[in-house]
Amino acid sequence: MKSNQTSTRVNQNASIDDRMLDAMIGQTRPRIERAMKILRRPQARVGVIPSPLGKLLVAESDRGLAAIHFLFISGGERTLELLRKKFDLIENEASARRIEKEIDRVFEGAIDAVDRPVDLSLVESDFQRRAYTLLRKVPAGAVITYQGLAATAGHPEAQRAIGTTMATNPIPIFVPCHRVIKSDGTIGNYGGGVDNKIKLLRAEGFEVGRDLRLPSRAVMGHRHTKIFCRPGCSAARRGDPNNALLYADSGHARHEGLRACKICKPE
Repeated sequence: MKSNQTSTRVNQNASIDDRMLDAMIGQTRPRIERAMKILRRPQARVGVIPSPLGKLLVAESDRGLAAIHFLFISGGERTLELLRKKFDLIENEASARRIEKEIDRVFEGAIDAVDRPVDLSLVESDFQRRAYTLLRKVPAGAVITYQGLAATAGHPEAQRAIGTTMATNPIPIFVPCHRVIKSDGTIGNYGGGVDNKIKLLRAEGFEVGRDLRLPSRAVMGHRHTKIFCRPGCSAARRGDPNNALLYADSGHARHEGLRACKICKPE
């Protein structure tokens, strides 16, 4: 009998020890996982490339393009510092050359040249991340206003915040902040310089004038009705401008599946 009682006490003690061990492991697991993440930091491939916009510092992770910085503008060290917080950086000539070729394709008129995946790891704000994601849905040959992008992001009053978001875009060209303009039809500012914004818009079909306005042949396309109009059309004025994109011409609008307004008959 004593032998059975002793065996029962041993089994109970073992069970208690197991429960205590499980509890200790559960408490320390988050710290272990955080430490392992630090040990398994992702890598980013970096390089410097020439482009029609000037020399660029580029960085690409396994998830996509993570950063582009115009080297003629100060702040390159800051970009590298931000990248080092998220990635282990390695120089990679092949990755840089691929990005260079894709940017060259922009200036050859390829409408899908900037459709490659991007990595928004350098973006801390959920609002900014959402704005960048929505902006990538604006196609080549089209632009959206700052106010329109704010409304699309669900914050129509946040026009100024959208301006700041565009100015701090870590992946210009591929997160196409050059496709965001002012409500008065002028192209607005650009982190890479207004001249480069003009180059990018012209490469995508917009004939920007000396007054920094978009051409008169640009048409207003409504995303809900799938109809495009001349900007002065009465039907266009009745529509919500926050749900509209401005296309370089009728051809670009038709390419996106829009049909011409029967009132103003844009050509």
